[in-house]
Amino acid sequence: MAPIRFTRLAGLFGLLTPIVILTLVFIAVGLSPWFNWHTAALSDIGVSDTPQLFNTSLLIGGLMYLVFVIGFLQWHGIQSGLARSAAFFMLAGGLGLILIGLVTEEAGRLHFVVAATYFLATPVAYLLLGLDWQRRGRKLLGFLTLVAGIAAFLLIALVPRRGLAVPEILASVVLGAWTLSLGLKMLIEPELHDEQTQPTVQR
Repeated sequence: MAPIRFTRLAGLFGLLTPIVILTLVFIAVGLSPWFNWHTAALSDIGVSDTPQLFNTSLLIGGLMYLVFVIGFLQWHGIQSGLARSAAFFMLAGGLGLILIGLVTEEAGRLHFVVAATYFLATPVAYLLLGLDWQRRGRKLLGFLTLVAGIAAFLLIALVPRRGLAVPEILASVVLGAWTLSLGLKMLIEPELHDEQTQPTVQR
């Protein structure tokens, strides 16, 4: 498969991943009348009487996200130290997302580790990518990526809650919005060119 075709395929997966995951999660919440947004964590659904839909959404969505990440890293490039570090954290976040659906709360502390991996590693990746794009001359894209990473961190760390469901879903929406936006950009612009390396027009 040609690189451009794979870039577009990965972009499509990035576009669809948050739509698939969030849609299935909200359906799972709707099928769980006991669920309380203010006292529960989303992962509680994964050990309920009907865990299949929730856990499957993370497994399928996580696999789709990994395809997006691989294509994104090829599209963006990992030549710089910032980009290589971002690649590590993006891949770690993708694996964490998959494992949330496989390593449920019944696993105790291990579940906390894989959930924290996704919700912490992914924003770190966005911060590093934002800095890398700033360095490469893509100021707006870098700024928006930095904002997404910071917002996700703040939502997890600072939103008052008795349970985790509200900050989890808000952070997921922020992270998903970035993934959807970059997936769309990869579909439209499968060959990325840095602004600072654009040829100048001779007058």
